[in-house]
Order: sequence, then structure tokens, then C-alpha cells
Amino acid sequence: MLTPGANIPISSPNPSWTLETSLHDAFGTTAAIALIPVDDKRSPKGSAALLHQEQTAWMCWNGDRAKVGCDLRLDCLPAGSDRVLLVLYRYSNLGPISPLGTLRLRLDGGASYDLDISAHGESALIFGEFYLRAGQWKFRALAEGSAYGLAALGRRMGVDIDETHPDRPEPSTGRSGTATGTGFAVSSNALLTCAHVIEGMSHIEVNSFTGRHRAQPVMVDPSNDIALLRVEGAQLQPVRFAARGGSALGDPVTAVGFPMSGFAGGGAHVTQGGVSALFGVRNDASLLQFTAAIQPGSSGSPLFDAAGRVVGMVTSTVPDAQSMNFAVKSQLLCAFLEACHIGIDHADSALAQTPAQIARDVQPSLWKIEARN
Repeated sequence: MLTPGANIPISSPNPSWTLETSLHDAFGTTAAIALIPVDDKRSPKGSAALLHQEQTAWMCWNGDRAKVGCDLRLDCLPAGSDRVLLVLYRYSNLGPISPLGTLRLRLDGGASYDLDISAHGESALIFGEFYLRAGQWKFRALAEGSAYGLAALGRRMGVDIDETHPDRPEPSTGRSGTATGTGFAVSSNALLTCAHVIEGMSHIEVNSFTGRHRAQPVMVDPSNDIALLRVEGAQLQPVRFAARGGSALGDPVTAVGFPMSGFAGGGAHVTQGGVSALFGVRNDASLLQFTAAIQPGSSGSPLFDAAGRVVGMVTSTVPDAQSMNFAVKSQLLCAFLEACHIGIDHADSALAQTPAQIARDVQPSLWKIEARN
């Protein structure tokens, strides 16, 4: 029986596997599977295989809505591929995968992997990968969640994946429903936030204790999850960025944002932690890892150093992991703003402040984002 992180050798480059869940008839109705060919840095090397869109050169589906089966031809993967990610996801990011209960993966060599996902709040999950190491194919059991769905996961990797149901496509305006997040002022009329907060949304509003205003996307960088919004009819107070940019391992940081809007109260929330790593997953140099607690709605929150200067923007977390939260580094944010011709307010002073002082000083710069169709 495999557990997350465990791996086993595969006897043939043409393995077969089956997957079922506690929720019968889920596959093809509310949930589906994606197979993504990548290299060892998780850079995409071909189109994803979906339940309704096979990649016949290297795989084929079998089974039914209760149990999905798949035959792989790993020696026929697109050029440059040395692994395949197995992803379970909800169509159109419409809700978490938790109702599926328990995953039961069975490999043709007899190995099995059971994973309880009843407490998982994300809507996509990398539950395993086949990978080539020193000429030997292996399978590794995983449990890596993506809170914002398959499309967001693919975008982060640099590949477009259609997560909609083939028989129930989304309206042309984009995603359905609503999304909330946090934004922070970088000029007198512009905010920064995460691209995934506003992606596909036709109506964006920002609000704070000073009022509510319409906003429009000006520039979006999906690969780095950054979006610049122009705010209509408001005079914004820009944040300050650290003069030299960046953080050192162990530096204290403070996150201020609007998590779990409507549940945790309408005001800004403040959490404290430290910089725990200077790279993201798979050594992604654009991200830093930190331990200050975040929740849904924290996306786009500024991350401050001890002097109240921005050193990052909260972008994602690894569910069910201990304080594995990630932020886009300030160097990348500043480069993006410079490319957008936004003047950056740098601060040389390194005078330490308490988290209470930081929260008080930055409150006029923070805005709750509400996007909908």
C-alpha cells in the first residue's frame, strides 16, 4: 500500500491503472482525470489528455463512470517528456473534490494507493506521477492540491487546459459564479492582485472602508499569476517596496488581506510568520515560501517585511501541508510594474515596526476584490 511521497518501480513502459472513488458515477459527470506530460522541471511537453480528449499516441481510456481505467505507452510520450502527472479535478472549478471521499488507485503490478480526500478543499489534485529515472520508469504517489482548479494549475505550469465539461461549456464571458481576493495599491489609480482571482470574470469591483469602485484589468501575466487593475473614481495610497528587494531565509513577514470574505468578517486580517524557503515547488525561483497563515481570499495579499515594505504577493498554498504558502517575489512584481510604466515607491528605511503598526499603516492601501459573471 503506497502513501504520499512513496514510489515503486514499474516493470513495463506500458502500465495500466484504474481509479475509483467513494462517490459512484462521478467520472464524466462532476469530476474527471487529466494526464499532463512534462519534463523533470514540470514544464509541459505536450497537450494534456482528458476524459473527453484522448492523446491516442501515448494513452487510451477504458472503464466507466464508476471506475476509470487507463493504458499508458510511456515510451511514446511527446519529445522531452520524462514524466506524466495524474490529476483529479472538478469540472469548471465548481467546488472542492472532497465529496469524492476516498481515491483508490490500482496499478497493474498489484500496487495500490488509497487516499482520503474528504477534507480536501481544493478543486484539483495531483495524486500521482509516472517518471523516468536512470532508465527506469517508476510511479510516485502524491497529494498536491490546486485550490483554483485544473486550468489554474496548468497556467502555472505554462499550458492551457480546458477544465469545462464537454457537454456543459461555460458562458463565453468566462468562469461562472464569483471569486474574492485581495489587492493592494501601487499607484494613485492601480492595484496589484493575482491573475487567478479575476481570470474569466466580466465584472470586477474593489472595496474598502472608503467605498466601492469598479475596476478593469490593464495587464495580466497568467504565467506568474500577476494582474494590474485600474480603479475608477478612487484616489489610492500606494504601498512601499523594499529598496533592495527580496528577503533572506528566516526573515519575519506579515501578511495582510481579506481571507474567507463573508465568513471571517469584513475587515482586514493580519498573520505573522517567516520566510521558510527562497524557492517555490520544483525550485521555482519566482516564488518564496513563508509560514504566515493564509486562507481562500488571501490571494493577492501583500507580504511585508519587518519595516512594512512589500517583499511579495500571496499566490498559493499546499493544502494539508504544514505552513507551505507561497508568494510572488517583489523583484518580479517590480519588474512587472516597470514594464507597465508604473512608478514604484521604494523605501530605504529599515526601521522595524510591530505587526499592529504595519497593519495600521497599510490599511488605506488594501482593497477587497469581488469578481463575478
